[in-house]
Amino acid sequence: MTSSQPIDPQPAAPAQGPIRDQLRNLTRRQQRFERYLGRQMHVDPAGLAVMDHLVSAGPATPTELARELSTSTAAMTLVIDRLADGGHVSRRPHPSDRRKVLVTPAEHWEEEAFEHVGPLVVELGRIAESLTAQEQATVVTFLERAVAAYDHATEA
Repeated sequence: MTSSQPIDPQPAAPAQGPIRDQLRNLTRRQQRFERYLGRQMHVDPAGLAVMDHLVSAGPATPTELARELSTSTAAMTLVIDRLADGGHVSRRPHPSDRRKVLVTPAEHWEEEAFEHVGPLVVELGRIAESLTAQEQATVVTFLERAVAAYDHATEA
């Protein structure tokens, strides 16, 4: 390369191929499933993200939820208000700081959500079990690297 040739500031596009195509298909199906779940549970996408966090990590303060989901506390308050109005969450006094509240999923939430998510979880489990140990190890390695790529892309 000579100094008179321009440098392309864009990196080369990832190679086309069946893995990329299937990742795109998987992403679309996941998004479609999340829209379906939201409709079934009467929760908008932001509310679904909050519910997912509460179910997986446990009760949290509005500030913790806002930080975890990268939004403002004002926006998070609106999401929590909608969830509370819909009977999906409750606000309870924080056990050690009376100035704070904990947002907790309604008792029925996990059971109702699992009615819709359960069949998918079971089917994905069957698929994973049908793979050989080597195939499972390869898939796990790929997914770990994919997660790391997402984490790297969103580092601030």
